[in-house]
Amino acid sequence: MKENGRIFRLLSTESTRKFNGGWTMIEVIAILVILSIIGAMSTRYNLSFDSNTAAETDIIKSHLRFARYMSLSNDEYSWKITFISGTPSLYTLVKVKKDDFTEKTVNLPGYDSQTRTLADNVSIVSGETVIFDKWGSPGDKTQTIELSSGKGKVVITKKTGFIP
Repeated sequence: MKENGRIFRLLSTESTRKFNGGWTMIEVIAILVILSIIGAMSTRYNLSFDSNTAAETDIIKSHLRFARYMSLSNDEYSWKITFISGTPSLYTLVKVKKDDFTEKTVNLPGYDSQTRTLADNVSIVSGETVIFDKWGSPGDKTQTIELSSGKGKVVITKKTGFIP
């Protein structure tokens, strides 16, 4: 029995020796403070860029939905939005008379202008003219407007014109 007790004491002594070289509470707190500062700085930088892109994406979606609704509710006109990439990026709302295809620019809802320029750090990377027919359809092809190198994307579903 004595020998079993001696073995137990040896094992317990060896196991405590292994764990004595751990981190102190001050070291752990210092590491957590440094990591939280780095995380806060990186999050702040990313959010300022992404929030502008997200806001512009939502505004474009609402204007596209407006053009689609106007096409559905009016048999005399089709409505379209023309996107122009570059610096600055902008888009324009236009109504097209169905019988003679004459075009007239229209003020965007909520704005006193037919053309809307995107924020300085947001640009249209890819996009084209989206025209809705009397059924609210953009045609047989799904169309995508991409903002700021893939950070924002607006998809207009083919045939239905659904904008998620």
